[in-house]
Amino acid sequence: MGKLAKAAQSQTMQRAEGPSSGIQQLLQDNWEQIRSIMPRHMSSERLFQISLSAINHTPELMEATPETLLSCVMKCAALGLEPSAVDGLGRAYILPYRNRKAGIVEAQFILGYKGIIDLARRSGEIKSIHAQAVYQGDEFDCWEDEAGQHFTFRPGRDNPHTPENLTDVYVCAQLKDGGMVFERMTKAEVDAIRGRSRASQKGPWVTDYEAMSLKTVIRRSARYLPMSVQAQEAVASDEQTPDYSGLFHPVVPAEPEQPQGPTDDEKAELRKLTDECVAAGYGEAEIARWLYDRYKEGGIEAAREGAANAMSANAETGEVAE
Repeated sequence: MGKLAKAAQSQTMQRAEGPSSGIQQLLQDNWEQIRSIMPRHMSSERLFQISLSAINHTPELMEATPETLLSCVMKCAALGLEPSAVDGLGRAYILPYRNRKAGIVEAQFILGYKGIIDLARRSGEIKSIHAQAVYQGDEFDCWEDEAGQHFTFRPGRDNPHTPENLTDVYVCAQLKDGGMVFERMTKAEVDAIRGRSRASQKGPWVTDYEAMSLKTVIRRSARYLPMSVQAQEAVASDEQTPDYSGLFHPVVPAEPEQPQGPTDDEKAELRKLTDECVAAGYGEAEIARWLYDRYKEGGIEAAREGAANAMSANAETGEVAE
């Protein structure tokens, strides 16, 4: 079964040795796979230490399955985002989720609102982007007319910034081509989404309400922002446990499950998926190449899943990370 299986079997021993040493060894044993997909701007040593610190900050993560824990660190590396402790300041989080049906604890990857902004800025097409929380006592108004969207905001003085006093959140992005993306949500709209969260009464929704409110409006605006397919997919698949288990438990089939190239029927379906994504706003050449890469990784099912994730990023989901 390899080192991961041994790690899972020796969790009791790890607790006796101390949680930090057990997690550190788990990361060290699998760091080459993680480092192999890390973008150039990231420091391998820094990501290792920050990941270890973020995991140790949340004791319940010591109970998470090794595959999900490593997959979350792998997701951070793939996106070039550093995980943070739950302090409302991070770009990404690794949080525990108790899967009661399976009877296990899984690590879950959560994008922070600054992480979404960071991914959007990488497109190179955004001049500036800013998200703001509005509280009772602030002066705020927004409207739309034949000239476009407009808003005004003037912060009040000494007005308490508490969840009860929050009235609105908005995000404004100035594009380099002169365009503007503006999105506003009321507190009632934010709380309606919070109510559908599995962790509405725990975690960041309790400790960092403003940050989660800002993330809600930024995520809603992401469908209008110029972002790469990878970034759009990351936003669409937020609040999920990423699955990189194949990299840690590689399975070599006796016979190839897919032919060397797509069949005629699969070519027709890839063409249909491409057309649907183009209709959703993606460039034809980019999305066609991206879907074919998904096909080469996992066949037509992987291409279908990739297309669904890409299109859901441009649709209103009404969901937000916990």
